[in-house]
Amino acid sequence: MNTLKIFCFLVSLTLTICNLPAKAQKWVGDTLTLHFEYPDSLENPVSITHFSDERNRDSRFLSVYEQKKAFFFPVDQIVQTKQPLSTVFQREFTSQNAEVPDFKAEIHRFYIAKTSSMFNERLKLYATIRASGIADTSHWGTLYYELPFNYKKKKMPVEEAYNRILQNWGQQFSNDLLEVDSGLDLLPLGNLYHFRRNAEPVQRNFYTGVDLFAGLNFWGVDAEILFSEPEGNRMFNRSMRMMRYVEHPDFRAIAFGRDVRLWNYRISENWLFTNKIILLFGINNWKDMATASHTLEEILYMNMSFTQKMQYNKFDKRGWVFGVGLMEDAHYIIYHKPKLKIGLSLSCSYKF
Repeated sequence: MNTLKIFCFLVSLTLTICNLPAKAQKWVGDTLTLHFEYPDSLENPVSITHFSDERNRDSRFLSVYEQKKAFFFPVDQIVQTKQPLSTVFQREFTSQNAEVPDFKAEIHRFYIAKTSSMFNERLKLYATIRASGIADTSHWGTLYYELPFNYKKKKMPVEEAYNRILQNWGQQFSNDLLEVDSGLDLLPLGNLYHFRRNAEPVQRNFYTGVDLFAGLNFWGVDAEILFSEPEGNRMFNRSMRMMRYVEHPDFRAIAFGRDVRLWNYRISENWLFTNKIILLFGINNWKDMATASHTLEEILYMNMSFTQKMQYNKFDKRGWVFGVGLMEDAHYIIYHKPKLKIGLSLSCSYKF
């Protein structure tokens, strides 16, 4: 009898545990719905009476980020508008003044990324929008946006921060439409850098490649992957993931990085200047293990480097990317003095 009771208890416990993920998902799943509208003090200088959404996703979607429930459980927080995004924008961009110019727009990408630090929050709005006059049968071109917004966690609710960045974008978008409508025929690298006249929308690029570097008595190779949004500004930052293998006279090491920063400046249609800033942690293998003894801690390897290079990287085009530059490399292993070395860098990647 006791055996039967124990068996029934175990079956019941197993069924409860199996159902926990589904229940937990309902308990912690979260959606933030924005009731977005422009302040009455902002008078629209334009009217957009036709707004369409060409995104292949929920028409209300704006953002998704991870937050912690009960200080431990990671949960995806979805941010969306109450109505479809095109409906919200069409309502808010419709002016009561019949004398303002009228436009139509297509949303091809609209997304707000959210990152956090200890005290600050950061939003960045990415948008790709094709626009034209309401009477035109062809589109003027495409506008690309990459707008940041920083705020303090304790001073501004997250909902207000999302509304603020949408308002900032809306004001710039209205002003851009007026500038484009003025007949100013600007090149992509002109004053209105984020506008591509008579151009179809481009998607974000996927890069994969290698960066070879060598100095007086060291050499190595970086394997890199990167997703890059279309360039909305002449100066822009990106981040990538990479793995590094390096050979030094007394040891070899392998290290990894998941948020390697790339500071970029577009010089011309074909040339891009990039500063790669790296902080990596990994493990090393001493070459004198047969003749010398090392402690366990000496297997840990910390590497920091800066690489400034010129890249042949065609503006808004897919294809091969080549770069050459100078590298400053510093590494540290416990119980050993930090070392600084200088080398040359040659990189090759393909932009899909």
